[in-house]
Amino acid sequence: MKKSFFKIAFFVFGGMIFATNLFASTDVNFVNSELYKNLKNERFLQETYYKPSTTVLKIVPHTNLSSFIENFWSKEQGMPSYTAESLYLLSKKDLNSANPESVTIDKVSEIFRSVSSMKGILYFSHKQNKTTALYKEAYCVSAENSKTRIPDDTSGSAEGKIMYCMQNDNSFGKMYYKLSYHQNAEEVCANFVTTNPIYIGPVKAISSGNLKISLLCTDCGEDIMVYLLVQSKFPSISMFEERMNESFVARLDAIYNWFVSQF
Repeated sequence: MKKSFFKIAFFVFGGMIFATNLFASTDVNFVNSELYKNLKNERFLQETYYKPSTTVLKIVPHTNLSSFIENFWSKEQGMPSYTAESLYLLSKKDLNSANPESVTIDKVSEIFRSVSSMKGILYFSHKQNKTTALYKEAYCVSAENSKTRIPDDTSGSAEGKIMYCMQNDNSFGKMYYKLSYHQNAEEVCANFVTTNPIYIGPVKAISSGNLKISLLCTDCGEDIMVYLLVQSKFPSISMFEERMNESFVARLDAIYNWFVSQF
């Protein structure tokens, strides 16, 4: 009787450990259960905030690297005027049906650093009321605000890498960014911050450092989870507000479509 009891207890205890490990290894571990349920059903979630009362992000996955994104907008900058988040759950088979095993974090890391491949990516311009190229030119440069073009640095791990780039934006002209990266075995993230001011006509719309774009990709087994974020601070002028809102959401969509197209 005692042997049977201990045998049953062993299997029950072992099953609990197995179930715990199985749960911890799935992508549900990266978001709260309600959010994950919605994401599994919809495959896409988005939140936008104009003049938010807090910098807390609602749908950012909580992973080992997410803190680099959550803390990217510093308290010293004050509150952003605008924040937009997008979260996608993508099947590796949908990204590359012929070879889903090729959809790896190393491949994503390479894509995140392939700045020149962003040249010509399309977005819908509300101002022009048509689909057009978001970036007329896009390439890495040798230093902050430099005019010296250099090749994309896509080799090896992205962990700790700092890069600089220029993107000739359809709406805002030549924009310079500092790019910082982190990578581990399961995920990779990238943070872009402007290093020059942005003008609309003669008026300075966004000061240097007040436009930030973040990307986070996490390997979830058969799927990958992709999180995109844009935050910006600009004067409270109605002309700016409408244009920025339309422009930033369109940019997130364009960056997502560019990412998917690279597979």
